[in-house]
Amino acid sequence: MTATAAPSSARGGSSRTPLLVGGVLVLILVGIALIAGDADSSSSGPPLAPSSTAPNGTRGLVLLLDELGANVHTGDRVPGGDEKVALLLHDGLDQEDHDRILDWVARGGTLVLADPSSSLSPSDADETVFGVIDRGTCTMPELADVGRLQVHVSQSLSTARARSCFGNGSHAFVTSTPRGAGHIVVLGDPGVFTNEALDDADNSVLAARLLVPADATPLAVLDPNPPGSGRTTLSDLVPDRVFQAIVQLGIAFILYALWRSRRVGQPVTEPQPVAIAGSQFVRAVGGLHQRTHAVSRAAATLRFDTRRTVCEQLGIPLYTDVDTLARMTADRTGLDRAAVAAALGDTPILDNDALVELGHSLDSIRQEVLDGRSR
Repeated sequence: MTATAAPSSARGGSSRTPLLVGGVLVLILVGIALIAGDADSSSSGPPLAPSSTAPNGTRGLVLLLDELGANVHTGDRVPGGDEKVALLLHDGLDQEDHDRILDWVARGGTLVLADPSSSLSPSDADETVFGVIDRGTCTMPELADVGRLQVHVSQSLSTARARSCFGNGSHAFVTSTPRGAGHIVVLGDPGVFTNEALDDADNSVLAARLLVPADATPLAVLDPNPPGSGRTTLSDLVPDRVFQAIVQLGIAFILYALWRSRRVGQPVTEPQPVAIAGSQFVRAVGGLHQRTHAVSRAAATLRFDTRRTVCEQLGIPLYTDVDTLARMTADRTGLDRAAVAAALGDTPILDNDALVELGHSLDSIRQEVLDGRSR
């Protein structure tokens, strides 16, 4: 008994092994996806976004301006009527917004524009500078205590018709051009205000002097892409690591399905049971009863099969009484009604001779009914 049970146990253990391996593989892939997703969670917004804590975000600038006493407002495309200073880090605005900003500047506002390629800039950008920039020639008294700046890759701006600082008189990193009652201050690179560069050299001092000229200054940090105005879809908000995890799970499932669907050895041909007709089956059962001397049971089986055949051919219920069934059969076939009733009824069958005679009678009835239907 022990030797017989052992293979069964081994087969049961091997059948569970693929499930365990597949489960462990799925857990590992999900864990990798979660860890990788956490690694990207520090980036909470696009580059230069005031809410982003990523190295290229400007959340640190907003917090610094708050500490310096500025009344900072973020998220608008154009400054409101109460703001005196506005910062535009990246210009993605349309012409209508440009016109509204220029009208605001003409009424006395100061626009600090950190995008030298913007059409709002009155200064042309034509040279590239990087690294540490000294004050050089400076005609902007408000930047008197800003000694040097650290920039990555910046544009040098033309100083024609503008005050400037951190340049040589003809080109500079910072320019200030009057427009109506206000000014447009242009920087050669917005990178000096990002989280990773704000504490380099005097970058934070430059931000303080340009954006917070006095305590409680109403300041607007403009956002050209507030919620609902961009082209980002829901799929863009899903981290790439999540899509990679889904692909990994799909590959793992395909490999697991291929492994489980492998065929070991050649196909095995199994003998199929021989299908026999219903009447042949009834005859076989009747013959079995006859061989076991169960005459009455054999007679009952043969009668029931004949009644079912007759009822199906006449289109009447199976349990129609014998008299009605005999009358309809006699009308249909011309057989003697009494003989049909005796054959289909409950007349006792006591021996094998009577059973054989009953079988002949039932065969005749079945044949006549079938022949009558065909006619």
